[in-house]
Amino acid sequence: MKKYLMEYGLIALGSLLYALSTNLFIFPHGLLLGGTSGISVILEAFLPFSPGTILMGINFALLILAFLLLGRDMAIKTLVGSTLTTLMIGLLESPLTLEAPLVSNLYLSAVIGAGIIAIASGIMFYVDSSSGGTDIIALIVKKYKDIQIGRALLLTDIAIVILGGLLSGFPLFLGSILGLLVKTFGIDFVIAAIRKWQAKKGN
Repeated sequence: MKKYLMEYGLIALGSLLYALSTNLFIFPHGLLLGGTSGISVILEAFLPFSPGTILMGINFALLILAFLLLGRDMAIKTLVGSTLTTLMIGLLESPLTLEAPLVSNLYLSAVIGAGIIAIASGIMFYVDSSSGGTDIIALIVKKYKDIQIGRALLLTDIAIVILGGLLSGFPLFLGSILGLLVKTFGIDFVIAAIRKWQAKKGN
């Protein structure tokens, strides 16, 4: 019971950090860090649906894939993580909407926001959960291939950022690429740091 409380407590913490960073640093500048939100923005130009409808469809399909390929325990944790993250982003969006971005510089906001998201995602990945979306693909790759989660996310997200960024102009493209790199390498760093701390604690 203590193990489950700790794991789901970490999932909640990761979801909160993810939501805070998204609303304070990512959304105000319209940054793209990959993921299903980026896919939905791109597909809107080709499909007769709103980005929100496309996003829900993609996430639902990925959750089904999670239950089929990750097993019940990991799939449930991912369902909890993605649901909490989505709810917290929605609930905090209005209270955290400011007249001007908290950090006015696009690139600095990308680095700070992506760094916090890396911490949030690293915490959730450590307990075999995620915020949903393309993070599910990274968990699947991790399970079946010997590859770091950050690298797996880079493979799934970079095309999304390039396409979305190029459609939005060079400054946003550059900021999104910068944020994606910080998130990608930051996640692996956070997971390695947690494991190192756990190993020291065990000794």
